[in-house]
Amino acid sequence: NDPTAEHYLFGNRKSYAPPRLNREYDDDVENGEGTLTAPLTETEERMRNSEHLLRETQALCAESEQIGAATLETMGRQREQIERSSGFLQESLQNTEQARQIMKEMAYRAFKNKIFLYCVIALLVIANGAVIIHLWRRRK
Repeated sequence: NDPTAEHYLFGNRKSYAPPRLNREYDDDVENGEGTLTAPLTETEERMRNSEHLLRETQALCAESEQIGAATLETMGRQREQIERSSGFLQESLQNTEQARQIMKEMAYRAFKNKIFLYCVIALLVIANGAVIIHLWRRRK
């Protein structure tokens, strides 16, 4: 519970308590001795207090409605941001997957080139060996 809201609603009181009638007016009315102006004045005061509390309650409701509307607006903007971020994330994931495929292709081509180079080196070594053997037999 917000203590400032309670103070705003109830003033120095802890909670709402309807005003009590003075017992002296009750006794006078019951005995038929008093006038009816005092209880009417007190009733009018109660009505004014009730009207004041009602207006304060209406003001609080209006303020709560404004806060709620602002909160909804903020949440709507945040939802749009999250949706945009989700789109960027999906795009990044697709780019990453595409990069992974390109890297696999490059690795496969590099492996094929390496095997080809080893084969060429082996053929050159065999050709050099054959030339050396041919030259050695020719000298004899």
